[in-house]
Amino acid sequence: MPLRGTVCAVQAPVRRWALLVLILALVAASCGGGGGDDTQQIESSFTPPRTYDDFDLTGPQAAVAEFISAFVRRDYIAAALILHPDAQRAMSTAVAEDDLTGLIAPNAEPAVVARMTIERNGDHLLDGMRVFELAMEEAMANGGFTVDLASGTKGLTLRSSDQFGAVVEGILSTNGNNVVFELAPTPDKRWRIRSARLANGTPLQIPFSGTPTVDSPARNLEPRDIWRSTLPNESPQELLDTIVTLVGLDDYVSLYLLLDEAGQRGAAEQLPPSISSDHGLVAMLLDIRLDTTGFPVDVTDVDPIASETLAIAQDVGIGEAITFAVTVGENALDVTMSRDSTGAWRLRRMVPVGELTVPTPFSLG
Repeated sequence: MPLRGTVCAVQAPVRRWALLVLILALVAASCGGGGGDDTQQIESSFTPPRTYDDFDLTGPQAAVAEFISAFVRRDYIAAALILHPDAQRAMSTAVAEDDLTGLIAPNAEPAVVARMTIERNGDHLLDGMRVFELAMEEAMANGGFTVDLASGTKGLTLRSSDQFGAVVEGILSTNGNNVVFELAPTPDKRWRIRSARLANGTPLQIPFSGTPTVDSPARNLEPRDIWRSTLPNESPQELLDTIVTLVGLDDYVSLYLLLDEAGQRGAAEQLPPSISSDHGLVAMLLDIRLDTTGFPVDVTDVDPIASETLAIAQDVGIGEAITFAVTVGENALDVTMSRDSTGAWRLRRMVPVGELTVPTPFSLG
């Protein structure tokens, strides 16, 4: 009987910004089994990103501070998640209508449109979250923020607050313009940013409005995928290990980011907005659905990808995909991965072996 590897994960307690260390011991019979030549040790260490549940959104001022912090560290995925679902849905509608007015200044629109054209049918689904990320990256690098939070704010003051909404005011550190944040609580009792506007802006345009007295500067910085860059996916095995880790953490927002465009699109098609009144972005809808139902396939005892298959994967080109047969206990999975434009690997589909009718990326019930 051929030897079968087993993955054993030893996880330290997860705290905000804590380092998660997984020791993946691939042994012949079971975790902690004897040594010898049959044992292969693979160590994978990475810092899990802060997710929605980690953000301090307990009050209006705390939520504004989290939002500004996300911009200062250029974590635009986090910023998008902190937006109120009204703003998230408005972004998605605007993207569908090719209207970027509520996101960036007019001078930045051509660069964002150009990146959207390049990315269409590429590495990412161009949903509201991804276009928000692109727009903020371009505004940071080349100038074009309507409300420039990249250098933080001064003098944040809570002007009003009740059970229905709140207003926080401050001064932008970059150009001295006054900024007004309007917030509202969501049913999960968290405060979220509905709009950030300059003194000459309007609350009817969300999430950003106004005309700055001084244009935001071009900072000439390379795009920085804060959230994605923490998720190892340089090889098929590394991607599989990361997915197993994220499932164990119930971090399905990060898992969404590791799906390729076809996987993200498939998830979007299975997730109606009615799933949640707290969120309007596909990544969070996926997180909510899987937090409720559990991950649709068992990955708790997944074997390493066969070495001969990994050898074949070296010949997979950019934009191409390969399906691995991965053993999980007494069962098996068909795991389809594709290579993105950076040469890294993304998950397209993970389903029970031979299940041709299960939707991409996996059944979401």
